[in-house]
Amino acid sequence: MRIDYRFIFGFLISIVLYYTIGGIVFTSLYFIFLSMFILALLSILLFSFKVYGKLSTMKEHYEVFETAKLNLQIFNDSRIFLSFVTAVNDYEEIETRSVNSRSKAQVIFNFYFPKRGVYEFSHLSIEIRDFFNIFTIRKALLKENVRVYPKTRALKPMDFEVGVGNEGVRQSSSSIEDPYMTKEMRRYQTGDSLKRINWKVSAKHGELYVRLGEQTKGIDYLLVIDMNEDIYKLDEDGAKEEMLIAEALAVSHLLLKEGKEHKVIINGLERREFDMRRMQQHDALVEYMVVHDSNGNKPMQDFMSEKTEVFQGASSIILFTGNRSPNLMKVVMKMKDRYNRITWFAIEDESKRESEHEGISMKYIGE
Repeated sequence: MRIDYRFIFGFLISIVLYYTIGGIVFTSLYFIFLSMFILALLSILLFSFKVYGKLSTMKEHYEVFETAKLNLQIFNDSRIFLSFVTAVNDYEEIETRSVNSRSKAQVIFNFYFPKRGVYEFSHLSIEIRDFFNIFTIRKALLKENVRVYPKTRALKPMDFEVGVGNEGVRQSSSSIEDPYMTKEMRRYQTGDSLKRINWKVSAKHGELYVRLGEQTKGIDYLLVIDMNEDIYKLDEDGAKEEMLIAEALAVSHLLLKEGKEHKVIINGLERREFDMRRMQQHDALVEYMVVHDSNGNKPMQDFMSEKTEVFQGASSIILFTGNRSPNLMKVVMKMKDRYNRITWFAIEDESKRESEHEGISMKYIGE
C-alpha cells in the first residue's frame, strides 16, 4: 500500500494546530482531515476485497510474431463508486478508469508475442485508489494463461524435393538390421558396431564374430530437428529459431497431408521422438513446441554420429539446423549413400550457402 505523504504531512500539521492553538478554523481543519483519512481508509479496505481484475483473450489461438488485442476486465463488486483504478504494465500505466458499483470496466491493449510459449502476464496488475487519492493498493490479476503457438506455414509439394534416391528402395521401403533377431554370424569387420559382437562365440574361435540381424522395415521419411541452444547465436531475439520450428512443422504437416507417415527426432535438452501417422500426432508435436525452446547442449554432428543406424535406415532424411558447419557437413556426407536422399533446411546468410551435393538438396529457411 502506498500513502500520499503530502496528505499525512498536512494532517499532522492540522493536529498540531488543533491542540496548540485551537479555534474554529483549526478545529474545522482538523476534523476535515480526520474525516477524509477515515473515509479513505474504509473505502480502500472495502475495495481491496471487492475490486479485482481479470485478463482474458479475445481469440482462442495466437501465434508468434502476432500483435494481439487482450482484454483486461476490472470488476467492482462493491456498492460504492470506484473513482480511480489503473491498469499497470510493470511500472507503466496503461489506462486509468472509474467503475460504477456492481459493474465492470474493460481496458483493451495490444501485446506483441515475440516467441512461442505460455505467457502468464505476471507483470500486469491494477492499482486502486480511494476517493481522495490518499491510499493506493496494487492487486495482481486473475490471470488466464495465453498459449502462443509456432507460426503456421503452408507449403506446396514443389517447395522442396522429398523422396528416396533409389527406385528399388522406394518400392521395397528401406530396411535395417535388428540386432536382437539373430540370423547368422560372420567375422568382425572394421566399422561394425561393438554391440553386435557375440563374445561367447568370439572367445570360442579366438577371433571376433558379430551377429547379423533379420531385415526389418526401416523409415521412409525421417525429420531431424536440431533444437540446440547455439541457434540463438544467429540472433538474440530468437526469430530465426522460430522460423526453423515453423518450417519443420510445415514439412511434417505436408507429409501427413500427402499420406506419408514419418518419424520426427528432436535433438533438444533430451532426445524426443514422434511417430507421425495422423494429424492428431502432429497436433501433439505442435503442443510440445509451445512449451519447449531450443535449449539442447549436444552438437548436431555428435547427435547424428551416435544414431548412425537410425539415419542409415531412413530412405529420406529431412534435416533442420541453424547452420551448416564443416563438422556437421562431414557427418551428413557420411550418412549419405545411394539408398537414401537428404533434404537439408538451414538458416544462414545467402553468401554462406553451400553448393549442391549429389543426393543432397540444400534449402534456405526463410526463402
